[in-house]
Amino acid sequence: MSPANEESRRIRRMFDRIGHRYDLLNHLLSGYSDILWRRSALRALNPSAGDLLLDVGIGTADLALEALKGKRKPALVIGVDVALEMMRIGRKKTDDPAGCMDQAGRAGPAIRFVGGRAESLPFRSGIFDGVMVAFGVRNFTDRVAGLQCMRRVLKPGGRLVVLELSLPRYPVVRALYRLYAVHVMPWIGGVISGDADAYRYLQRSVAAFPERERFRSLMEDAGFADTGWRDLSLGVATIYWGEKRS
Repeated sequence: MSPANEESRRIRRMFDRIGHRYDLLNHLLSGYSDILWRRSALRALNPSAGDLLLDVGIGTADLALEALKGKRKPALVIGVDVALEMMRIGRKKTDDPAGCMDQAGRAGPAIRFVGGRAESLPFRSGIFDGVMVAFGVRNFTDRVAGLQCMRRVLKPGGRLVVLELSLPRYPVVRALYRLYAVHVMPWIGGVISGDADAYRYLQRSVAAFPERERFRSLMEDAGFADTGWRDLSLGVATIYWGEKRS
């Protein structure tokens, strides 16, 4: 097995272990700000009614479900993830017909789940109106390949929006965040999920993620145009966006 595949397998196992407490811990550790962050990401995506959207790293489907609450509801959200247990949890959440209505108002499979990796998406080129990723890009084994693949499946004019955790830029906020991330998050995560190591990985993966302008450059290198970014909650999270021109 290649190093990239082994890393992907390790990450998948980790997320499957904590899947049963993932949503609760997201809310608690962010002070419920993660809900507002997802809504901000969807405003940046700005989907139209009837769109076909791709949610990469769909996990437990919180972002996809939020997309279906909007007035301009997509026709279908297809979610991709390597963590099958996480997607099983997401699938149970979408079993509620109120959360999965099609454009005609009928209960139906408005979210579909597909096992797969961002670096090798199993879809034809140019079929999605928009692609979104929440807290997933830092888990890609090859960020450049993942960005290139997401651009490939977008239609011309389609937009990619990435929501990621970040290190705050302001020194005092950054220092306080580091204390929280290094000492408090693993303790709370360990108590509730039983896997403190997963939340130590969270801190390391955030610290290792490219700085904002560097990630924007990676998006441009992958072929995205009109790129940009915006910090949320004093820089604890950041939204990135870019478009496929042709």
